Amino acid sequence: MSAAPAFRALGVLCEPPDGSSALVADALGLPGVPDPAEYTDVFVFHLYPYASVYLGADGMLGGEARDRIAGFWAALRLTPPPEPDHLAALLGLHASLIDREAEEGETARRLLWRQARSALVHEHLVSWLPPYLDRVEALAPPAYRAWAGLLRAALCEETAAAGPPEALSAHLRAAPPLPDPRREGSQAFVTGLLAPVRCGMILTRADLARAARDLGLGLRVGERKFALAALISQSPDAVLGWLAAEARRCASSHATHAGVAGDAARFWANRAAGTADFLDELRSSAAEVAAG
Repeated sequence: MSAAPAFRALGVLCEPPDGSSALVADALGLPGVPDPAEYTDVFVFHLYPYASVYLGADGMLGGEARDRIAGFWAALRLTPPPEPDHLAALLGLHASLIDREAEEGETARRLLWRQARSALVHEHLVSWLPPYLDRVEALAPPAYRAWAGLLRAALCEETAAAGPPEALSAHLRAAPPLPDPRREGSQAFVTGLLAPVRCGMILTRADLARAARDLGLGLRVGERKFALAALISQSPDAVLGWLAAEARRCASSHATHAGVAGDAARFWANRAAGTADFLDELRSSAAEVAAG
């Protein structure tokens, strides 16, 4: 399958399954057809397919990250869709830019479409998708794991063709660090731990349940921030240690994506490694206070 149809097909499969899903899955060679329950578990319950969740300082839908992506649509003289940062919309836009470049007869205008295509890849896709696809491959059933692998391979081909970006994505340049609970309070700290761009890792509900099992703690049902806060309150040292180990695992994983994501991969790896060191510092600080 050529590049533009492949990106469109991959985009279809991060939307709710419908009558076309079986045809698309077959065309992509997936091991089975994703069903509505699998879609809900992956994309609604654990890993929302919106760039703003992973690039925004609050780790939530919308905000400055979505506005920046909407601005990219507008710069192309396109009306941004209601959800401009949804992965399906971004992959569809990328496919249309591939088509525009291929159809353009004037060399100068063809170069402009190529530059727009490269900007979309580096600024709004590669800036968050490698860590996101890692989590899909870790948590999803076979069809969606295969989908993630195909999208990763397609991104690799695109970045190889586009070459390195001129600068780190504006999303990542603007990302604030993880809040210090000693100065900004525990609520800001927990919120920061759940904002991937601030801590360098994507903590899903499944990860919090794994932490509770690993540490023998109770897991509060409800929003992740309440569940994580409850875990920390039960055993701060153990939970911060678990999170530090998780951050180091993420740092190692992010570093492997340097060939695809370049500086973006280094940003994620450094952010996760910095989080691990910071969590260790918090543990040492708490131990000193307790001992004193």
